[in-house]
Amino acid sequence: MTTATTNWADVQLQDKPHPTLCYRSALTVYEESLIHGRFVGRAWNGAGYVNAWEEGLRLDPGKHPTPQSFWLEIDGQLLASHWEWMSLAQEQKQRGLHVTLTLRHAVRPVTVAVHMLLDGTAVFTRWLEVTNTGAQPAAMSAVCPWSGVLLTTPRWRLHLPEPDAPLYSVGYMENTHWGNEGDFQWKPLPNAGFQLHGRYRRDRHRHPMFVLRNNATGEHFTGQLAWSGGYLFEFDLDADQGTTDQAARLFFRAGPDGPAPQRVIAPGETIATPEMHLGLTFGDLDSAVQAMHDHMRRSVFLPQPRGRGGWVESAIGPEVEITTEYVYHQIDSAAALGAEVFFIDASWYAKPFSHWWHTVGDWNVDRERFPSGLEQFRSRVHEKGMLWGLWMDAERIGNESQILAQHPEWLVTAYDKVMPLGNMLDLTNLEVAQWMENQISRVIEENQLDFFRLDYNVPGTGSGAQQVRDGFVESSYWRYYEALYAIYERLRARFPEVIFENCAGGGGRTDLGMVRRFSHTWVTDWQIAPRAFTITNGMTMALPPEYVDRLIAGQNGHIAGDVDFQARLLLFVRPTLGIFNPLGGSWNPHHFARVRHMVEMYKHFVRSFMATGRIYHHTPSMIGPEPQGWGVLELAAQDRSRAIVGVFQLAAPQADEYLLRCRGLDVGRRYRVIFDNSGQQCEVDGFTLMKRGISIRLEGALTSELLLMEAVA
Repeated sequence: MTTATTNWADVQLQDKPHPTLCYRSALTVYEESLIHGRFVGRAWNGAGYVNAWEEGLRLDPGKHPTPQSFWLEIDGQLLASHWEWMSLAQEQKQRGLHVTLTLRHAVRPVTVAVHMLLDGTAVFTRWLEVTNTGAQPAAMSAVCPWSGVLLTTPRWRLHLPEPDAPLYSVGYMENTHWGNEGDFQWKPLPNAGFQLHGRYRRDRHRHPMFVLRNNATGEHFTGQLAWSGGYLFEFDLDADQGTTDQAARLFFRAGPDGPAPQRVIAPGETIATPEMHLGLTFGDLDSAVQAMHDHMRRSVFLPQPRGRGGWVESAIGPEVEITTEYVYHQIDSAAALGAEVFFIDASWYAKPFSHWWHTVGDWNVDRERFPSGLEQFRSRVHEKGMLWGLWMDAERIGNESQILAQHPEWLVTAYDKVMPLGNMLDLTNLEVAQWMENQISRVIEENQLDFFRLDYNVPGTGSGAQQVRDGFVESSYWRYYEALYAIYERLRARFPEVIFENCAGGGGRTDLGMVRRFSHTWVTDWQIAPRAFTITNGMTMALPPEYVDRLIAGQNGHIAGDVDFQARLLLFVRPTLGIFNPLGGSWNPHHFARVRHMVEMYKHFVRSFMATGRIYHHTPSMIGPEPQGWGVLELAAQDRSRAIVGVFQLAAPQADEYLLRCRGLDVGRRYRVIFDNSGQQCEVDGFTLMKRGISIRLEGALTSELLLMEAVA
């Protein structure tokens, strides 16, 4: 099933019997009403239909205990009722149709502006602005910009194949820990409450997304929270087991998570919640994923600097002792392989043979390591036709840094004001936030950077920092990320030609709140097969492939699988090249030829369609931390003229043949198919490739085949 690509959207207001808003974007319809002081979700439809002519098809909020379409707790009260209509406005903006409904609470001095952005895709963007209109500070303990009943499914048991089959399955990244990013799994949703957490109650390497599949009626809900702090996705399925015609109702809420209060709102102050991105589609998982990718590309991400993304990068980092000679050597090696960006990673500021993490924060080139400074490298990089960059772990200062000695009070600490949290800077302090922003600006300007790489090597901080504010012990998460996002919005505006890359000890902050302010993101520090496939597979569900970074020749990725297996995974994302020939060595011509072949294939075939392409996950769920069996990815041009398919034998192969049926081609066209293992090619009609399939034979673990397909008629 193809996803809608038009930019049509609208909102309708129906006054009777209750004020009801109907939002429509592509074929997705969502309705909500103000009924006796409660603002409640009423209906979803993924086939384009509006329920205006039949009120009975909408949810009766009296039949569910929590029908409210947003969740707000202030000063110990759940503000689920007593809302009054104030105003409704809509405006066509560059991102899409922006609709704002303003409500006033009749008891508490609070107003809420409910913002909806409709960009013509099947996915909506929603956030709240909460204003304290009173004379006293208001403690906001919990907020979810979106909540309510997603679907009501009547006679659901008659639609399922077996009596014990689950009505809903929920897909999410199961593992939250470092090196296990992208571990997408389907789980049956119980007839009970179910919660997903990250970055507060769980570790930080789970991407904040979910997919809900209604196994009875075929809908997929896809949701992502654009937030880099703690988050919560909660589902509560009420599916009566007694009768076949009893309707099942699924409640959900999604929002930031942290110790209460999450934010103290001063009198007259307005705060904005994170954006929740939620869509509804019919079809398969690929259709749901592609709808979210269309939405991100259209209205979430900022325009790419220099007019495009997908740059081939290379670097030298602290895995080796960095010297002037080694940097020159690696610049020349990167250029020979076809890299387009070269940067120096951690330790350019650190003394030779020191630990790079001890002096982060002192962002000046170390003259013992580089007596002549960095300008020599920038000149060499530019002479080789590449862009020049540096790395910073900007939010952290090391134990041996001069800045820590000068300002130990700048560190974030836990509730006891003693225990530091990963040596993080306290960005809730305006002086500290300004210092960090100034340091980044200075490093970019002094070193004339074309490329800036951010890292964030901080472990999970649990409950995080706290501040006593207006008589409340306030969690610092909210103010921290308010400050951080604002810094990078200003930096992107100040340096529009600089490529900004996001990293967080691997994939610790791949959420849309962070990535939308960057050009692309590092999704993991785990490059070792076969788990490397799981990560690439899952993270290209979470994000469009051109925003996903992977590395070859580094982080021990060379120890498992041949160079083709390793390199082919990078063709489905944005590649980074590590060190293939250490200083003092010489090129292995066979090795060089295979890597150069991959780079040329990426630059001249894949990249031409990646930024608008469709990715298909033939094997969406992997079994175990070291996945077994087959792994298959397909990336196809939006116009179906080109595609690549990677077929991978993972651990413990059980069969040596895989029947591949392509998904992104045109049954009425003919394609030239190149088998990369042998270099042989043939012409095959799209009907055969998609409906009948072709058999791929691979014997042995960690083997692979790559197929390139290009329309010839």
